[in-house]
Amino acid sequence: MKILENNIGNDELKIRIETLDDLWYIKNLLEPGDLIVSDVFRRVELNDDMDRAKSTERKKIKVKLKVEKVDFQPYTDKIKILGEIIEGDEAGSHQSIFLGTDDEFLLIKEFTDEDLNLLREATDTSQSTGIYFISMDDEEATVCALRPYGIQELASIKSGKSGKYFDVKQQSSGYYQEIEYVLKNIRDIIILIILGPGFEHSKFYNFINQNPYFKNFKKYDFAVEDTGKRGIYEFLGSEKSENILKNSRLVRDEKIINKFLEGLNKSATSIYGYGDILKYAQMGIIQDLIISEEKFHAPETRELLSILNGSANIHVISRYSDSGEIIKKFGGYCAILRYSIK
Repeated sequence: MKILENNIGNDELKIRIETLDDLWYIKNLLEPGDLIVSDVFRRVELNDDMDRAKSTERKKIKVKLKVEKVDFQPYTDKIKILGEIIEGDEAGSHQSIFLGTDDEFLLIKEFTDEDLNLLREATDTSQSTGIYFISMDDEEATVCALRPYGIQELASIKSGKSGKYFDVKQQSSGYYQEIEYVLKNIRDIIILIILGPGFEHSKFYNFINQNPYFKNFKKYDFAVEDTGKRGIYEFLGSEKSENILKNSRLVRDEKIINKFLEGLNKSATSIYGYGDILKYAQMGIIQDLIISEEKFHAPETRELLSILNGSANIHVISRYSDSGEIIKKFGGYCAILRYSIK
């Protein structure tokens, strides 16, 4: 994401969308009542003379839209914003705006500190991009992309291993070549992380290291206990990921959730539920507030953030990740205290 014009003092920002990952940030910045100024194509009616049948064409116009709803589907190339046009000849009519990469728009809203934190993160060029995983064993490999809000599965490749007397050499060769074919069709790989239980991940790591096509990629090989997305999330929550993916939002989410869970069982520094968190916020002993994406714009969240007034670290957890599923089970509000309450 790139800020083209910064007029925060007047509650205005002109934004260019640069990557698909930006769409998740925009989705969490927007809330009902915000204003969007963007170009759209609207159908206009033509009626040049009385004898000619009416016809329509789509015309590009600039609209100022009051946001009513935001429709975001993960891992897609557009975000849909629905609302009412509030200025010009079309005022009062409803319109959908579709935004994707390279689109520009003006956002008008009252920016909170948390909104500004999201903007800083979205515009930080050191954010992890171009990171891909192969989570595999000798039966199946899953190729995934790392996004700020979750793990996107791109392909699943079966090894063809079956029966007691399969040909190991032939099976491995064809299996590895299929994975290699998938990787060659991904254009933005910067870092490739290969992981899994057993020895197959290391064998594949050695296999692609011999291929000149992959020589400019940063490649890593790690042992984990599980395969598929579970193996990737296991890696993200471990110390192994710290140096490689230190700027990744998803890694930070996994680590803060793990810290919260440990605090429930060991140090008694973790609490959950809005009522308890509100009480300890008023006492000034909350170190980390962890809230679900769904609760981010809730009025009670704004009240809580007002009480904290910058005294705690705020973590907004994506609903599309394992961490998001965990925090949802705790009601969407979790916290880590500065010291034990027992």
